[in-house]
Amino acid sequence: MRKIRCLLIGLMLLPAILRAADVVTILRRDAGRCALMWQRGDCEGIVAYLPPEVVARAGGRVVVWRDLKDQFAQARALGADRMQALVGRPSVPRQIASWMTAILPVTAILRGAHLEMTQQTRVLALSPDGGKRWYFLLLYQITPADLKAWFPELAGKIALVADPPPQMDVVF
Repeated sequence: MRKIRCLLIGLMLLPAILRAADVVTILRRDAGRCALMWQRGDCEGIVAYLPPEVVARAGGRVVVWRDLKDQFAQARALGADRMQALVGRPSVPRQIASWMTAILPVTAILRGAHLEMTQQTRVLALSPDGGKRWYFLLLYQITPADLKAWFPELAGKIALVADPPPQMDVVF
């Protein structure tokens, strides 16, 4: 009798377990696509993966696109000609207010002829629709006040930790 009860409970929980696996799969897929946009320097693609609230507060798509383009140009002027974005394993997604959220560790590597700079940071993944579509907010140098301005409902519920300083190697 106990085995039958456990089996029935397992069968009732199976859809929820499969749904959670789907959410993580979609999150990893979207995070990988966003990382490729960064590696290609595709400013339009990057803006599409930014939360609309962040884009609106920054002045709109055109302003954010222009700022990203300038940042990529500055990196090239400093000798960086390639960027690699390595996305780690996401935290377990959890619902906070109307957002499904997760944290992803990210390693950004800028490479040039005589330069290699590595930065460890984290990305806040946000989904307004239960994990079907994800937006990403780079948490590098984001303050609690910034996060509260963009997402008041997340204030105090997302741990913001200081990133380690970038590691720079000169390559000959």
